[in-house]
Amino acid sequence: MKHFHFRDFLGHFDAQGALRCVCGQVHRLETRETLVEPGALVQSVRLLADRYGRTARLWVLSDENTEAAAAARWKEAAGAGRIVSHILPGRPVTVPTIELVRSLAAAAQRESPALLVAIGSGVISDLGKSVSQVLGVPNWCIATAPSVDAFSSATSALRVDGFHSAVPARIAEVIVADPEIVAAAPRELFLAGLGDLLAKYLAHLDWNVARMVSGEWYCPLVAATALDSARSALGAGRMLRRDPAEAVRTLTDAALSSGFAMQATGGSRPAASAEHMLAHFWETTDVAANRPFNLHGILAAAASRLVLPMYRALYARLRTFEPDDAARRAAFDAELPWTESMEEGLRPFHRKIAEQAGSRVLDREILARRLTAFRENRQSLIELADKILGEMEQAVQILHALDYPLSFGTLGIPEADVLLPLRNVRLLRQRYSSFDLAYELGLSSFMREQGEKSLREMG
Repeated sequence: MKHFHFRDFLGHFDAQGALRCVCGQVHRLETRETLVEPGALVQSVRLLADRYGRTARLWVLSDENTEAAAAARWKEAAGAGRIVSHILPGRPVTVPTIELVRSLAAAAQRESPALLVAIGSGVISDLGKSVSQVLGVPNWCIATAPSVDAFSSATSALRVDGFHSAVPARIAEVIVADPEIVAAAPRELFLAGLGDLLAKYLAHLDWNVARMVSGEWYCPLVAATALDSARSALGAGRMLRRDPAEAVRTLTDAALSSGFAMQATGGSRPAASAEHMLAHFWETTDVAANRPFNLHGILAAAASRLVLPMYRALYARLRTFEPDDAARRAAFDAELPWTESMEEGLRPFHRKIAEQAGSRVLDREILARRLTAFRENRQSLIELADKILGEMEQAVQILHALDYPLSFGTLGIPEADVLLPLRNVRLLRQRYSSFDLAYELGLSSFMREQGEKSLREMG
């Protein structure tokens, strides 16, 4: 059996799925089995018989695309007599809303299943985990593409009150990724997985910025695992043309590693930051007109490419920048509340932004402490940014070599729809990033200028 990096991370945990970590936390994993090898689909049927017997009632979720890719075969092998199927349309692409989760949960509950099985990637996986959470019934995930890292995470990406949200979900008990099936997925789904993992570079940097400036809790093991998943993913990009099968295997490994890192922390902090706030906003507003590329991972890649030169410019400026503490506090005191200064385009999301604002705490004393922390950690911040952003620039070149759809013209996203969330990143989610650092230093206008410049360069 070939080596998988995600198994290295799992090796830190005991037989009960617990790890008393050097970060001071006890991390827990609830996934009990991960089948990632040739013949995994057939193996999963045998495992099903061992765990649930041959008469347990199963509720299986798929869509028309994943039904053809794997679900029909799996259900036939598992025994159609005990299976209740729910097949969603393949086109248009299903939007994973909280309302849909409730509807699916009601349908599943009527069947009293012992196990839910989600056969698909991305949307299907998230819906399966969420329905499982509602019913309190275990779930399995059978992946059909390496397009996301959500298979092994503890949250689902759902539309709640019209806005993208990371909602706690019941973790998959068993994850199955048969290389033959995953390798047959459309190329754009491989690109989506590659792009989603590109974002881990920015997530790694921003988590460290939060650690050094705002005092946020941080786990070096989990952070390193998520960053290594990005490095592995870009390795998959390098080998895609010469060895497609190995590229898919490597990307699947990277996606699982990233997902397990998120599962260990109970959230997406190791894997997502400002770039995902942008991508989620574009998903929410559905502004990407080029439908084949309107995929989460591809949007996350474009957002990462947009933010990269902005961060480069910010950390270059911070080498010599000296904030005026008194002037910064005075400007902070004079600011209008966000409810009075919010841009018109954000008003449809007022309720979600209010939730974020309610959990965000920043006053004059906290601001003063963070300005001091910036000065104390300036050199470490700059050195880390140089290292991570330098790696990320090399990664972007790999994407360019694959003719990756990074430009917003190609994606069909109008300039105004790019710039609106970019100007308001801090409002979109309660997650400290380099945009927060720039704001606290009084450099928000500088970041807006750099964002407009980056967008012009991308086209």
